[in-house]
Amino acid sequence: MNASRLKTLFTGLCLVLGLVFVLAGCKKETPPPQEPSATSTEEQAAKQKEFLSDPDVVTCKLEKTTISKLDFPKNQLPSFVLRMEREDREKIKQGQITLANRPFKILLGERPESEFFLFDVERGFGPYWWGSWSLHSYHKIDDEFFEFMLIEGDTKIAARPYKGQLGTIKVSKGGRNLEKVEFNGSLHQRGSIGVPIGTIKEHWTSPVAECEIPVGDYTPYLMTVTYDNLSIEISNNYHTNAKGQSSGKATVYGMQVRKDKPYVLDFSNEPMVVFDQPPLSKTTFSRGEEIRFAAVLIDPNLDIMIRGLDDTSVQVEKEASNGSKYTRAKSLDPNVVITRADGKSVVEGVMPFG
Repeated sequence: MNASRLKTLFTGLCLVLGLVFVLAGCKKETPPPQEPSATSTEEQAAKQKEFLSDPDVVTCKLEKTTISKLDFPKNQLPSFVLRMEREDREKIKQGQITLANRPFKILLGERPESEFFLFDVERGFGPYWWGSWSLHSYHKIDDEFFEFMLIEGDTKIAARPYKGQLGTIKVSKGGRNLEKVEFNGSLHQRGSIGVPIGTIKEHWTSPVAECEIPVGDYTPYLMTVTYDNLSIEISNNYHTNAKGQSSGKATVYGMQVRKDKPYVLDFSNEPMVVFDQPPLSKTTFSRGEEIRFAAVLIDPNLDIMIRGLDDTSVQVEKEASNGSKYTRAKSLDPNVVITRADGKSVVEGVMPFG
């Protein structure tokens, strides 16, 4: 697969009406919706008993405090704390725990699945990757994964090294003539469980060719795959799928990582375009009505969304909403031709990602 092939997938799409169109995506700061995880009281009690039986488990007490009293560096406050401030939610909990033989600080809001922050005191930062904000995720410290659990009426946090099976996930050339092949970001499982891909850094993860993670069934949270100068951004598809389903559709956890069988991501499935807007239920339009077309480029088998395609060898200047200038890699936005039923072209233009 190369940039030109993906770019031309959209050319020649035949639609009856339309003047406004965009390739669906979302901002990097907005995580996709999570499926709820339901467990009984008995299951929770059994899980907690098993968790605490580990000889390497450590615990810390959570002290109630307020955002205004936090002793974290201002430039290191997690995004959920800033969100709490906007929502006038001041109450928070914090604690200190020793992991990998050094101190860490923990912040916890009211929602453990989305308001958790682990701060490395010695190194002076809290790692950020999609899923790092969930207490239920596999958190990587150095070369080891750690699991966390709330205990004693949510007044304490317990942590232990992950001792389950590990498997390998890798990105492959897929038979293409490539020199550079790597990826980074994160995956997630059912129940707000994320896992980082790549080497842990302060603001994101550094790319690797392959990565060991806990075995399980995953879908991309947000990942970037690099094929030479082509940067491909992917995530779980929370828009319309190949069957035309949107709201209420089940998440496909198609990346199956097993102990003895590496999962290989090579983009071997034929991609397809589905339209998120207008909805299938809307079949009539008024003369002169402006219609918004939003398309999604997906892998129909994994139900993952290709959120962006960039040529990293070309830098272009952009203008931010505040008027400031910045440069970024050139986005390979596809050209779309909209025609009438008789084949006559109505409009042609670029359908940008995002």
